[in-house]
Amino acid sequence: GRYVVTANKEVMAKHGPELLALAAKNGVDILYEASVGGGIPIISPLKRDLCANEISSVRAIINGTTNYILTRMSRDGLDFDAALAQAQDLGYAEADPTNDIDGHDAAYKVAILASLAFRTRVRLEDVHREGIRRLAARDFRYARELGYAIKLLAVARREDSSVQVRVHATLVPEDELLAKVDGALNAVEIEGDLTGKVLFQGAGAGSLPTSSAVMADVLDAARAIVQGWRPFPWRYAADLAVRPLAQLVTRYYIRLEVADRPGVLAGIARAFGDHQVSIASVIQKETDEAAQTAELVIMTHQAQEEAVQATLAQVRDLPQVVSVGNFLRVDG
Repeated sequence: GRYVVTANKEVMAKHGPELLALAAKNGVDILYEASVGGGIPIISPLKRDLCANEISSVRAIINGTTNYILTRMSRDGLDFDAALAQAQDLGYAEADPTNDIDGHDAAYKVAILASLAFRTRVRLEDVHREGIRRLAARDFRYARELGYAIKLLAVARREDSSVQVRVHATLVPEDELLAKVDGALNAVEIEGDLTGKVLFQGAGAGSLPTSSAVMADVLDAARAIVQGWRPFPWRYAADLAVRPLAQLVTRYYIRLEVADRPGVLAGIARAFGDHQVSIASVIQKETDEAAQTAELVIMTHQAQEEAVQATLAQVRDLPQVVSVGNFLRVDG
């Protein structure tokens, strides 16, 4: 057998456990530090430094392109298309940015991290994935007024014998460290039963950071060959059930465009009440006098995803609701 060093996240997300098992059978290993987080050391710490922990959660900003776009939208008030064009001009985004802005890249990476952290097999189809296309500059203004930053967050959580893994735009409280990770930087927060929360932050892409990760793996492989030992392998424990997103319980941000007339709030509140979704606050924002519409921002208390989705379906059908402008989950 031969040692393999790779930065290919798609291969490791789709076939990693099988390839690692095959390598172990042949007395060698596959080293893939550069597949997640660029120059941030995260794969090796999960295999070695944190191996005594029962890890309960992984929360990560692991796509530099989208984090740059969201930072420009937040700081400069740019709309999505303008921020994307700026990222492309600077080389942060590809000519076809689909893989980044629709969350595919982050989904590959969180599948790798979740498999490693929970010592199980998380398949790509187990990851709920949403992108950032529907975000508007005003969502960042409203989020800031409410005390949040908006990030494309990859989240993996274990509860008993099940896991839930998701990637989507998320409201993160401004006082959290992840909320302060801006530009093209990446960050991964791991929570273990012994360490508590630990945060790894740094350059998530680029030739030099990636070279650092690749060369670390090459040197590990060389030491293993010379000294006759294997690097710390991936440890598989058991298959874990995948908890559907419908069972998620969190707070929600909902932006609506509604007719600017009396009685509108009563109908909307009734729809929320029909599904036992409790409203924490309602704020009227911009008003379009010509169109006779107003914008409402609703924050909920803790609610189940399934109930919130049913509420939104009912709200969309209300005659006084022009559109559901956006819908974001809170994490933290």
